[in-house]
Amino acid sequence: MKVTYNDVRNAVHAALNAAFPQVPISGEEIKQDLDPPRFFVRFLEPSHKQELGQRYRREHPFVVQYFSTERGNEDMYAMAEELTTALKWIDIGGRRWPGKGMYFKITEEVLHFFVTYSLLVWEHPPDTSKMQTLKQEGNVHG
Repeated sequence: MKVTYNDVRNAVHAALNAAFPQVPISGEEIKQDLDPPRFFVRFLEPSHKQELGQRYRREHPFVVQYFSTERGNEDMYAMAEELTTALKWIDIGGRRWPGKGMYFKITEEVLHFFVTYSLLVWEHPPDTSKMQTLKQEGNVHG
């Protein structure tokens, strides 16, 4: 199964939508006339590093910003607790992937919740034959 960056992004959106169906999710630029409550999901700087042979490790860091109607720290702490549960696992193609490195901070009345998903991906080698030509000869000694 091939897992793309968009697959991981869509899985994060799906996990949020399943846990908080009443809260709209934005994934693009934040507009000035934002109507809370709302999530803004931003894909940070992913990495793709070769580990061994055809195997690569991809790190998918996200920040989920939560804009609350109440804008109080108590509400933000409660939402951080719920996000920890909601984003603990995401489903991609029928497989579950764990979130790691979760932490949050509250800045200017906005909750910033950080989570990273680490996946191993394999690059398939090109379909070329190992031998170009083979010359075989045989003799019978009598």
